[in-house]
Amino acid sequence: MILLTKKVTGLGFVLLGGLVTAHGGSTHQKWEILIGLLAVTIGLALLVMKIMHRNIKHIDRADH
Repeated sequence: MILLTKKVTGLGFVLLGGLVTAHGGSTHQKWEILIGLLAVTIGLALLVMKIMHRNIKHIDRADH
């Protein structure tokens, strides 16, 4: 359940960050662009952590 939560939260951050960045770009607000990019970065980090966790478990099972 935690991995599903990380995936959904990560996708949510990526989508929300993309929308905030696009809105900041259209209104020329630098702070809004930075917040959007930060949200996208956090979302991508969560997704990468989920993928790495899955691959580490897969490698551990292959060694035994």
